[in-house]
Amino acid sequence: MNIQTVHNNTYSYLRQTNEIVPGVVEDNSYAWTFAPYGEFSSMPEVAMFIIALTEQCNLRCTYCCYSGEYIGNHRHNAHSLLAGDIEKIYSFIKRMAANKPIRICFYGGEPLTKFALIQHAVNRGREEWGDKASFSVSTNGTLLNEDSMTWLVDNSVEIAMTVDGTERFHDRYRIDKKGEGSFRKVHKTLNYLHNHTFQKVPNIVLLMTLSSISDLEAIAKEWQEDDLLRNYPPTHISGLTPNFAKGVAEESWEEFRNLYIHLIDTYQHHPNWVVLQTFFDELIEIWKNRPVFKIEGDMPLATCMPVNTKLYIDAHLQIAVCEKFNDRFRIGNIEQGIDWNKANKLAKEYYKKREKRCAFCPAVRMCNQCLTAIEYTDEQWNVLCKNERIAHRLGMFVFCEMAERGMLTPPSVPELTTARCILNEVTEDDIPVLKSIFTDVTTQRFLPDLCEIAKTDEGIRNILHSFSLYLKMKEGVLWGIRHGGELIGFVATMDLSFYPTIFFAMHHEHRNQGMMIESVKIATQYIIESNFCTELHSEVNVDNITSQRVLNTCGYVICTEDDRKIIFEYKI
Repeated sequence: MNIQTVHNNTYSYLRQTNEIVPGVVEDNSYAWTFAPYGEFSSMPEVAMFIIALTEQCNLRCTYCCYSGEYIGNHRHNAHSLLAGDIEKIYSFIKRMAANKPIRICFYGGEPLTKFALIQHAVNRGREEWGDKASFSVSTNGTLLNEDSMTWLVDNSVEIAMTVDGTERFHDRYRIDKKGEGSFRKVHKTLNYLHNHTFQKVPNIVLLMTLSSISDLEAIAKEWQEDDLLRNYPPTHISGLTPNFAKGVAEESWEEFRNLYIHLIDTYQHHPNWVVLQTFFDELIEIWKNRPVFKIEGDMPLATCMPVNTKLYIDAHLQIAVCEKFNDRFRIGNIEQGIDWNKANKLAKEYYKKREKRCAFCPAVRMCNQCLTAIEYTDEQWNVLCKNERIAHRLGMFVFCEMAERGMLTPPSVPELTTARCILNEVTEDDIPVLKSIFTDVTTQRFLPDLCEIAKTDEGIRNILHSFSLYLKMKEGVLWGIRHGGELIGFVATMDLSFYPTIFFAMHHEHRNQGMMIESVKIATQYIIESNFCTELHSEVNVDNITSQRVLNTCGYVICTEDDRKIIFEYKI
């Protein structure tokens, strides 16, 4: 497999070693040999359990695998689990996962149609496993209200919500029973989560289904123009599940190569567009992290089982390997457990198909084809395999093209030096000092919102993670202020593209020595001279005389003020 970049440089992929080398190198003669299939009677790695609480849903998304358009899958209906079923499921989980930490994910249909059942399941789970269990809910976001959002956040339940782009794209497919779009309800939900203070920080995952790659640029642009969405990069972007009942087309290498070149050009000009960041990060991750070593002898052929880490339990208490499986392929039920004969029969059939097809495939070491493909015919596999090879060739092309353009090097916090201090990256090793800063009475008085988030080590980690995203998006920088090698405070800038803001805090033992003035001055100078923005603002409590003096000394002037706060502004 080889590609040619825009600058006419050619690279080849060597499947036996997983290397990418310059020039055209053919290795078509190498054939994989696979280790013999091994029977199994346990799944020792399973620690995630996806529970379909209901087959009921308030939306009728046109691409949904439960829309009635997918052969072998049920349609949305009113069937749901009962509270007693949760006890049976948890008994099965205890047998499967022993004493391991577990993750329980609530699925549907739309699980929020059964919110009381979610509350019951979480409460029972906490009683059973305590902190060894974590929970999430996969939702379309339209049924969340203030009470349910507050309960989920305060009980540390992750909210995984689907947002398929901005309104005109989302509402093209994600409609209710009347055919009306759902975007505005989802946007309202996300806005509430964004603007309200909870006992704990909301753990939000945004999932995007991309119906057509040709929509990606417009989605990315409009997402960035939305004052709310720009703060939330989609966590994962996926394509549609193949539906051979409607036909699955064979993809064109040249057509997609040209489209991807255009998308790379766009991303290079707009590196802060968070949708493109997620898309390209996911696309090249497998290439950046691939292990480079030579295969000698037989190669194991992954079949999901028995190395799978999750199981799916449907609303009829039947078990599948994961939530993507067609309803026809179940491998047991929660009362009798896994039917190992069924599980082995399924895995062996898949193994035989792969063994026959994959011997000379250039994409076999990174193939995304999984056990769910067992439902397809040989002719359908031919289409899937061709598209999979094109997808990996495109991934290799994007990886090489971005590498040539210098787009793969992650941004780093610039190191700045003052007369007495060094400003550089803040890491998790700094959490103990940060905690002492955030628990200081003065810091809590003048930075209450930030201190609320930073109550725990996990909260501080969330702050550091947020600033790593801001840095990547060129939306902000968090500097640690160090004196004599010791962290003594921080200065941070954020929202640089729409309301550039600077804020800062110092450990109480190092205040009133002029080191914060040095740090704010050099940070301001760096942000302005690097053309991140042409102005900076800082909101200061009227009683915070020390910060007002720092800003005045650094060239900031009062923009507006009232009886609570003063807005300072720095302009070139």
